[in-house]
Amino acid sequence: MSERINISKEVAKDGTESITYSKSWEKNGMNNRKEVRKVEGGYIITESSYGKPKDGGEDAEYIDERKEYVTTENPFEKKEESDEEKFFDFVDTPLI
Repeated sequence: MSERINISKEVAKDGTESITYSKSWEKNGMNNRKEVRKVEGGYIITESSYGKPKDGGEDAEYIDERKEYVTTENPFEKKEESDEEKFFDFVDTPLI
């Protein structure tokens, strides 16, 4: 399974920035891609998958799927855990 990650930044003439994060990989004969584009107020995420699954045999049909959604968090940015969160991750903390 090969994987490729790309981050591109563009600056328009008016000074606004556009940042795009993308990840592409191949698995089971399918080409997959996840692209995250930063926009004002959040992120637009596009997930696509296409190809013929290897485990489907010779009769496998070609698949071409795509979906888009909007979120306020970038899935490519890892959330930093505080030391306290790491220390108590094994304990069920009571709800207050």
